[in-house]
Amino acid sequence: MKKSKQEIKNRILTFTKSRGPKKSVCPSEVTRDLFSDVWRDHLDEVKDVAVGMQKNKLIRITQNGEDITIDKARGPIRLSLYTSDE
Repeated sequence: MKKSKQEIKNRILTFTKSRGPKKSVCPSEVTRDLFSDVWRDHLDEVKDVAVGMQKNKLIRITQNGEDITIDKARGPIRLSLYTSDE
């Protein structure tokens, strides 16, 4: 059940856009939607795509409401849309 990076990117964008600019999603929500019963095996794939999207200023990765790089994260992270006023 392999998904392309583009499929993962599109799903992240779908989830974050549906929540709106001031709301966020957990990467596991996206992963569960893409991979169902084996989602835990693919969580790192989704996070890796999210990092690339963060570098391209498509999304923000946050922890406790603060922007963070994934290598500094300890515990749960959230994904949200990047807006031009940030």
